[in-house]
Amino acid sequence: MTTNIEESLIADYKRRFETFREHDAQKELTTKELIDHLQKFQVGERQAMLDLDSERNERRRLQQQVQTLREELTGLTNRRSFVLVLIDADADDYRFQKGFLKNGLVGGRDAADEILVRIKDYLKTLDGDFDGADIVVRAYANLKGLTKACVGKGVLTKDVDLSFFAHGFTERQALFDFVDVGAGKEATDNKIRKALSFYIGNSQCRHIILGCCHDSGYAPALGEFAAEQSSRDRITLLKGSNIHPRIQDLGFTKTLQLESVFALPEGTIPSLPDKPTPPPPSRRFWNPLITPDRLGPVLRNKNGQRVDKVLHVSSDSQHVKSFRKAKLCYFYYLRGECSGCGRNHRAPQLKTAEYEALWFLARQGVCVKGGECDDPKCIYSHKQA
Repeated sequence: MTTNIEESLIADYKRRFETFREHDAQKELTTKELIDHLQKFQVGERQAMLDLDSERNERRRLQQQVQTLREELTGLTNRRSFVLVLIDADADDYRFQKGFLKNGLVGGRDAADEILVRIKDYLKTLDGDFDGADIVVRAYANLKGLTKACVGKGVLTKDVDLSFFAHGFTERQALFDFVDVGAGKEATDNKIRKALSFYIGNSQCRHIILGCCHDSGYAPALGEFAAEQSSRDRITLLKGSNIHPRIQDLGFTKTLQLESVFALPEGTIPSLPDKPTPPPPSRRFWNPLITPDRLGPVLRNKNGQRVDKVLHVSSDSQHVKSFRKAKLCYFYYLRGECSGCGRNHRAPQLKTAEYEALWFLARQGVCVKGGECDDPKCIYSHKQA
């Protein structure tokens, strides 16, 4: 009986011993797995730290490279900045003085010198430092047609060849060109429109002086840049006998008249010679009575392109006619704020019909973003060309 009890105890101890041994083996295996995982984690951590250091060094290198490129770009822009003058020399408003035209090569050189001096004088009246900026002049005309027109008006005799004047103008200054565009109704217009569109986006082009303000055909091209103050402030309108009302209504505030260079059309009353319109003072205007929400919401057609809200006003309405002369500020009376311009901010508040009439005039300018515009307070036209 005792023997059986002892054997039972021994067997129990053996089972318990086997259990302990299995637990120890499991514990040893678990410990080994933990150590393996820890070692792999440490290796991964070291690699991640190396990668992080490498990325940090690469980022610093790229930042230094970007800074260097910015400094080089700034230096390049400052060294080669320029002012562009575009002239529609086919137009009566921008016909060079008779004394220049009839003197051929010498007259062309003298005209170039006079423009250079007058433009430099004008730039001194503008905000900003234009010292060292190149002056680029592009005059476009159909020389054959211009000669015929000048002879017909008694400005020149038949024996005068304007190609000599053009040659003298071009050779006098390295960046001056008198371009013969040849025959074609829109040849000069297209040249000026393309040049304006190209150079307005060039950061090195500090300012553009436009001699094409007599013709309403230029209004759509100018309207693309009237909406952006940064573009509008970089444009001066070169005035002949007058500035066409459609262009005048776009809101450009800088004008210049060069009566010593261009002959005014017959019957024009001359202004004070060569006195540019000074830039407007830097002053903001706020109109708390305006709720610009009435300009919205943004409407779109089935193709997702923006379309303009219908205005119940016509071009021959009395309000439109009176507002053309009043030169009211579109931003102040339509949006309720103006960052500073030379237009009228002193008129009484507008009634609904008057508001739409002024908005009608503002829409003669075309929004530069076109059908993609999402500004609910945009006052310009979004019609697609």
